[in-house]
Amino acid sequence: MRSAGQTELRRELINFLRALALEAGGSYSVGKELPGLPMGDGRYNVDVVGMPVLISYIRYPGLREIRITDLIWLSD
Repeated sequence: MRSAGQTELRRELINFLRALALEAGGSYSVGKELPGLPMGDGRYNVDVVGMPVLISYIRYPGLREIRITDLIWLSD
């Protein structure tokens, strides 16, 4: 994204991923569903609203983290 001149998109995506991590951690700690669509293999898909980006992530509750497994940037 940066090399393609999409620095604002990159910055917004990083902020979104930070917020997603906080939301997923909060949801997990109170026993709620994690954000996104569960895929059945442990991954969750999220359509990043307002950006041409789709992501998949998996949770690692023992490590208290999520990991982005797929990031699909829908470029023009």
